[in-house]
Amino acid sequence: MVLEKMIDELYELSKKAIASGIHVSFEIGLAGYPCRVWVEEPTESKMTTYDIYRDKALMEESVKNYEAAKEHLTQLLKENGS
Repeated sequence: MVLEKMIDELYELSKKAIASGIHVSFEIGLAGYPCRVWVEEPTESKMTTYDIYRDKALMEESVKNYEAAKEHLTQLLKENGS
């Protein structure tokens, strides 16, 4: 999956989550990691961070983080009835 497509998909999920009242922060940047998503658990004061890296050597980790963030956001939206 192309990096930009992963970032776009996480951005859309993040917007839906925020609109439904889920605490999510989404950051994109030029240097280092191009995307970071913070997701707060509604029942805990715990933030989970997912980083997507531009570096090809870290692409495997980025794909794992993308899949984990997508699953996390999707699950929270489902639990929230969105």
